[in-house]
Amino acid sequence: MEPEISVQIPVRNGGEEFGQALLSLAGQRTDGIPWELVIIDDGSTVPVEKEYDLSFPEHVEVKVLRREGRGNRPIARNMGWQAASAGISFLSDGDILFPEDILLKHILAHRTRPADVVMGARVNAWMEDATPWQKWFDTRAMGGKPAGPFPPRYFVTGNISLRTALLEKTGGFDGRIDHYGGEDTEFGFRLARIRAELYWDPELEVYHLDRVTVREHSRKMVEYGGTGLRYTLEKIPEAGGMLGTDWVGPVFSKPANVSLIIMRILVRITLIPAVYRTVLRWMERFGTPSFLFTYLSVGGCLMGYRGRNFE
Repeated sequence: MEPEISVQIPVRNGGEEFGQALLSLAGQRTDGIPWELVIIDDGSTVPVEKEYDLSFPEHVEVKVLRREGRGNRPIARNMGWQAASAGISFLSDGDILFPEDILLKHILAHRTRPADVVMGARVNAWMEDATPWQKWFDTRAMGGKPAGPFPPRYFVTGNISLRTALLEKTGGFDGRIDHYGGEDTEFGFRLARIRAELYWDPELEVYHLDRVTVREHSRKMVEYGGTGLRYTLEKIPEAGGMLGTDWVGPVFSKPANVSLIIMRILVRITLIPAVYRTVLRWMERFGTPSFLFTYLSVGGCLMGYRGRNFE
């Protein structure tokens, strides 16, 4: 029988987390429904096949693809769906812990709903010692919102499934986004252009094994702002103003209403590197008030977008 769902994971030097991800996938209960795992080794120092146990049940077909070079996640993702045999592609990452019924839930969701895309929650604060930072992160985007349609700017891989035909129709992810972040958002907007139906189901949960710190996240946001965000705004007109990018335009550029002028001035003050570093040190130490995490995240993006850094 042909697999009904294709789990596609790009990985580069996955470490212990990828081993845990594989173990949780090997224990999936799909009620006998065949599925496949496509691993895209994106230039790992030690090839995936030599480092990890890829023993899976008989109803699971495992494919390992490898590309050389410094790594490019969008290209690796495209290699995954291009090699898929299933009509549904489940796009995930190598640092995810998968509950034993998550694939079955995605399969049933596509059988019972007309949605083209089904996205579940990627939970960061799932351990007892979860930090205030991890708890805040789980409130971002669709966090806390009830099941229903979701906007394209919130499209994110990790716990999302879609018709493989949509990837073929759109051409998949844009390989020119070759730094951290942005390929998911850019692709989400292109899905919206072809009127794909995007559905959010918070009951579909996976657990994120990433232990990124506030400072590491800030560095990633600066990189994203100067690369993937800038590229997306240039390519996708309807993404204009995303993440407050209107606030860093020339102070008196149109529209030049009083409130926007004041906001542009205030944002310039908050993006002074010394101010940003002070808030970052405070939040690393105390983790409160939580709204300052929002400032650090959005501020890092805007700083990178303006070609600046806090370090």
